[in-house]
Amino acid sequence: MARVANNEISNGYSDVLVVKHGDLTASSTTQTVTLAIPAGGIVRAVGFYLEEAFDGGSTSSLKIDVGDGSDADGFVDDQEIHVDATEVIYHNGVGAYLDGGTGTEQQGKLYTSADTIDVLFTATGANLSELDAGKVRIYVDMKRLNPEVA
Repeated sequence: MARVANNEISNGYSDVLVVKHGDLTASSTTQTVTLAIPAGGIVRAVGFYLEEAFDGGSTSSLKIDVGDGSDADGFVDDQEIHVDATEVIYHNGVGAYLDGGTGTEQQGKLYTSADTIDVLFTATGANLSELDAGKVRIYVDMKRLNPEVA
C-alpha cells in the first residue's frame, strides 16, 4: 500500500491502493488483495473511487468487500464495480467498524497487533482472469499511534 503524497493528504486519506484489472489474475471467481496495518494503527475511514468500471470476458458482476480476518466487510460491504451492473463510482465505507455497529468500535478500528485489511473481489459469470478493463482506487485513513512502525 502506498502512502498518499503530501500534496494529496488534503483529501483526508493517508494510504491508497490502486487495483487494475491486470492485478486480478485468479483463475477463480474470488481474489483477495491485502493492505498491511501496523500495530497501533487506527483505521478511521475507508472509501473507494472507481476510476474505470471493470469488464471482460463473460463476467457480468464484480463486487468488492473490505474488512479484515474478524469481519470480511467491516469497512465496505458488497459494492458493485462492474460495467454490466449498476456500478458504484464513489463509496464512503459504512461497515460495522466505521459506524460502531459491532458494539466496540466507534468510527474506526484500533489494531493492537499488526494485521491486514482484506479487499475481496468476487466476480459472477467468469473467472477474474478474464477481466480486461477496470481500475479502482481504495483509500484508507489510518492514524499511526506508533510512528516508529511504517
